[in-house]
Amino acid sequence: MFDFDKASRVQTRLASKLILRQNIRKVTLVAGADFGYNKKKNKICAAIVSIKIPEFEIIEATREVEEVRIPYVPEYLCFREGPVFIRAFRKLEEKPDLTLIDGNGIAHPRKMGLASYVGVVLDVPTVGCAKSPFYPFDLPPEYRGAYTPYRDDKGQTVGFCLRTSFSVRPIFVSPGHRSDFVLAREAVLKCSQYRIPEPLRAAHRLAKNVFLTE
Repeated sequence: MFDFDKASRVQTRLASKLILRQNIRKVTLVAGADFGYNKKKNKICAAIVSIKIPEFEIIEATREVEEVRIPYVPEYLCFREGPVFIRAFRKLEEKPDLTLIDGNGIAHPRKMGLASYVGVVLDVPTVGCAKSPFYPFDLPPEYRGAYTPYRDDKGQTVGFCLRTSFSVRPIFVSPGHRSDFVLAREAVLKCSQYRIPEPLRAAHRLAKNVFLTE
């Protein structure tokens, strides 16, 4: 049985190791990570695709599949999806400058969303890009690059509600680890042609197709 109290303590301990500043000279290789599920076989797939920016050229892709061992509980997704992501990430021959992850960074009650968790464990720069909000938010204007601060239940800014293209639904961007608010917002925009950043779009396609070929 999953021990939620122990998991909370682990998240709090890891949060003390967060580095919310960055020293990346130039972001040219950006990875995106997304996940697919096969409910019948009780399996999860982590897919990672590295893309060269600004050319949007796919450089490398990896994937890892394993059994699902942790129940779906939003605050504890890092324990469900983190281990399989870490195994897939370690397969990359060239480590990316930055990894965008379909999930939250510090926009989490203990600042340990999936992007922060894997960032701290691997000590690599990460940014969380969630399609749906964890906290209430105000909509930004409808032009590309518009954003509003995204605040937790204590009123602390933990990211942005960001419009990545004209008149599309916003996404929810938060620093993960070894990144800051400016890098998170600017990198996501730099990687976006549509609503979802290109590395995440590519990873989503790979994760979705893995179980179709089994």
